[in-house]
Amino acid sequence: MALEIIVPKLGLTMEEATLVKWTRSPGEQVAAEEIVLVLETDKVTYEMPSPGAGLLHPLVQAGSNIKVKQVVGYLAADQAELNSLAAAGPAPAEAGPPSAAPKKAAPAPAAPTPTGGAAPRGGRVMSSPLARAMAAQHGLDLAALTGTGPGGRIVRADILKILEGGPPAAAAAPAAPVPAETGLLTAAQEIPISGVRKVVFKNMHLSLQTQAQLTLTTEASAGEMIRLRERLNQAAGPDGPKIGYNAVIIKALAQALKKHPRVNASVNGEVIKVWREIHVGLAVDLGQGLIVPKVRQAGLKTIPEIQAELDRLINLAKRGQLMPDDLALGTVTVTNLGAWDIDHFTPIVNCPESAILGVGRIVDKPVAKEGQVVVEPRLALSLSFDHRIIDGAPGAAFLKTLKDMLEEPLLML
Repeated sequence: MALEIIVPKLGLTMEEATLVKWTRSPGEQVAAEEIVLVLETDKVTYEMPSPGAGLLHPLVQAGSNIKVKQVVGYLAADQAELNSLAAAGPAPAEAGPPSAAPKKAAPAPAAPTPTGGAAPRGGRVMSSPLARAMAAQHGLDLAALTGTGPGGRIVRADILKILEGGPPAAAAAPAAPVPAETGLLTAAQEIPISGVRKVVFKNMHLSLQTQAQLTLTTEASAGEMIRLRERLNQAAGPDGPKIGYNAVIIKALAQALKKHPRVNASVNGEVIKVWREIHVGLAVDLGQGLIVPKVRQAGLKTIPEIQAELDRLINLAKRGQLMPDDLALGTVTVTNLGAWDIDHFTPIVNCPESAILGVGRIVDKPVAKEGQVVVEPRLALSLSFDHRIIDGAPGAAFLKTLKDMLEEPLLML
């Protein structure tokens, strides 16, 4: 009996993905555990191993949008079974575009309902994950909206149109015309807006559209933080994790959030949700786009434990093995540009979080202390936050608490 190739659920937040490519051709022999296809979610790319051995019969073409638990192909035991599959072409519900193998004609998708709601399948309103998140944030009822995506699916452009006060548009208009290539202007490279880069496009645009962001900056004396890091590395010995500054900063940030819990919050429609958990994300760029893996329960971890978790997440990221849950459901983010000699900057909040801490370089500067000018290492800090739920004074108080903890690490205890 033919084996089904089923889209796995890669995390609690995953509902759909894109089938990027099949790694084997139709009819080709596939070994068990051999990579048979590549999936791409909003956050990660996943190479899916084959559930068994057999001759490949794909049902869904590369580039198709697919659902969790959807059957996207079969593995036939022999040529006779493969011929039978090709002749019958059993297509699962909500399959994407047909593969090269022949299939029976599928019924046309239902048009949007005349009442204005998106056509449901199995009682569920058809909508993209981003559209659902935006609708939840602004208290919109998806069932009352008309979708303009394939088969009446509600997409981001529909939500934006509702927020702007007009009817849904068929597609979002470009911000500015793109000049045509001529003899005076030719493209050296064309980079598809897909994968991680597509997520950055959406999230950064959504963040600035939906939040009233304010940035405060300050500087902290970094001498005690430097000495703490050195002592921790000495105590860990040659076999322990090498502590980086990010681990110390994440610990201080988590402790400061305990004293200022309102910063550890998100907006959900007309409600501000203050989270019990403190999940701190660290923005990481490995050359293919920005990702933000999360350190779970950072306030309950020691600095060496935070460093060990960062090492684990970054190693997974380098191998392309992060799961969607590693990147989802954070509460506050840290982004560090100190390695590039940047001081203060204006980080953009990682929506739907309410705040992001920008960390600059550590640099020796002259400062006045007790009537004397001394030179000491200084650390630049920039806090961007959603001014709708965090006022300027509470935001400044949080940043002051963080600064104090970095200058005197005993305050973290």
